[in-house]
Amino acid sequence: MADSGKDKKNLKYGKKKRGRRKRRRPAEAVLMFIFVGIFVFSAVQLLLIFGEYKQGSSEYEKLAEEYVQFEEKKTADAGEQAGDFPAVGIDFDALESVNGDFRAWLEVPVLSLGYPVVQGKDDSYYLTHTFEKKENSSGAIFMNKGAADDFSDWNTFLYGHNMKNGSMFGRLKQLIRDGSLCDSDPYFYLFTKEAAYRYRIAAFYVTEDGSDAYMLPESAEQAEKYLEKAMAASLYRCREVLPEDAPVVTLSTCYGKAGGTQRFVVHGVQDKMKEY
Repeated sequence: MADSGKDKKNLKYGKKKRGRRKRRRPAEAVLMFIFVGIFVFSAVQLLLIFGEYKQGSSEYEKLAEEYVQFEEKKTADAGEQAGDFPAVGIDFDALESVNGDFRAWLEVPVLSLGYPVVQGKDDSYYLTHTFEKKENSSGAIFMNKGAADDFSDWNTFLYGHNMKNGSMFGRLKQLIRDGSLCDSDPYFYLFTKEAAYRYRIAAFYVTEDGSDAYMLPESAEQAEKYLEKAMAASLYRCREVLPEDAPVVTLSTCYGKAGGTQRFVVHGVQDKMKEY
């Protein structure tokens, strides 16, 4: 009889436990629904982001394929030297017909980086619009408003996003990861309708938005001090003698966490120009 009473007690206790578990199920279901909702929302957002990345990359790949052709390079026996202008044919008229803000074509051979450069009426439009003026987070490579389109200013800025898929200026950070890149090929180039410009990479480093790196020198003396300060902060030591009073082009992109104030800049000093 004692065992029977104990069994009834356990049975009663078990029923209470089961009753309590049943009362928890609605709360668990709500939590599960919330977690699933968050997962689905995050997945959709990622798909949208990568979809934009793909659209942006496809647009620029198509532009390069249709309007830019790299000709076969001359051999060293024919007198070609490292750093000479890449043999490239660019359909400037066609690119201008696509976007009247087109100013130049940028090539950084050591990073396999090549994009059209635009100049808008402000320095914000092309943060969210591509070369074809489609709204897209990839944006475009653009030069600061008001800058001379022949790159004759003491310092001209070219801005581009640090895309996670390595597009746009996302490849610039490779210079930090591999310091030997500039030793093998320390030049980048700008091609306009009138001339081609070669720039010797003099310095690159991480800085803050609004720092002295974004100063626009107004004289040769200020430009010289600006470059000296940049080279002192550089993660890379340029050992070549740079031409005096030469214009500088600065490539600028975000660095670190999204929405942060850190920037990565690459300064190039113009050391050669070829008119067409």
